[in-house]
Amino acid sequence: MFERKGFHATSLEDIAAVVNVSPRTLPRYFGSKEGVILGYEDDNNAALLRELVARPDMESPLEALRAATLAVIDGGSGEDGERYLRVQRLIMANPPLLAKSLERTTEHGHVLAGVLAVRMGVDPDADMYPRLAVGVVGAAVQTAKERWLRAQDEPAERLMELIQEALDLLKSWPAPPATR
Repeated sequence: MFERKGFHATSLEDIAAVVNVSPRTLPRYFGSKEGVILGYEDDNNAALLRELVARPDMESPLEALRAATLAVIDGGSGEDGERYLRVQRLIMANPPLLAKSLERTTEHGHVLAGVLAVRMGVDPDADMYPRLAVGVVGAAVQTAKERWLRAQDEPAERLMELIQEALDLLKSWPAPPATR
């Protein structure tokens, strides 16, 4: 519906009618119209956190985050992958939605940095490496999304290839210093 009518032209009442719930019920689940879209990103962020926590301790912080990111993206194939791409197009095409998405991504980045800090045995408030690693991986993914969207007619699989390519560029990124 957002794609058909446009994000701004679609009301909570429109959404509620499609999913057959009361217009008063919908905000309880999603908080707002933006929440309907961004809730999908929240699910991806939760999956990324689970994947990161499950990564082997022997991996470097950046490799663990890179592998976790790829696992979540690879898991988004088929219908989920198509929905991911449609959601990303919608977010990137609507500046207020993009701003809210980036705000939530930043908040989630602090959580991921905390997990990396625990892996490294450092204080995330005193050591920049965990937050910087999260930022670099996030920038790689965002850059791939922007490139894919600019091409417009690229197939969905091309976004996944671009994300893989961007994350592969980080393989030579330096490991954290051995001594703190």
